[in-house]
Amino acid sequence: MEPPNTYTYRQSELPPMTDEIKSEIAEIGFTIANWILRFQGNYYALLALAETLADGLNSAESNMYSIRIIPDHASEEAVPPAIGLTDLPTLEKQMIISVAATSTVAIQVVSNVFGFSFDQAASYVQRITQEHYGDMTPEKIEETVAALAKSLHEKPEGEGYIVQA
Repeated sequence: MEPPNTYTYRQSELPPMTDEIKSEIAEIGFTIANWILRFQGNYYALLALAETLADGLNSAESNMYSIRIIPDHASEEAVPPAIGLTDLPTLEKQMIISVAATSTVAIQVVSNVFGFSFDQAASYVQRITQEHYGDMTPEKIEETVAALAKSLHEKPEGEGYIVQA
């Protein structure tokens, strides 16, 4: 099976952070600061901006995790590839697909009931989820995943909905 990594570099061969890249990143920071000032007091504008920035951050982090860095002194075979979603056992994959499918259907139901567009319904559900569960810190994510994995393996037919293979 092909590893989930897209790029592999030796530590000393990592592409440099050029002045052009630094400048573009600084420009993004400046633009974001201006938007925040301009949208001050407008809940929906700030919510949309926060969601857009969170999506961008998630995408950047996801891309960052697709880079495999090998220490200069190690052979490529000595460093195991990162584990990706495609490497998960079938039961965990089923849970992910089940959650995604259920979420999509739930958002569509909310959209139909309230006469929202799908995007509006997704934002509505996201806001309620945020209010109910709060920020998902890395520690909270790890705890939640560990608890889900434990309950999934102890009782696969448990309280959650699992798409059948």
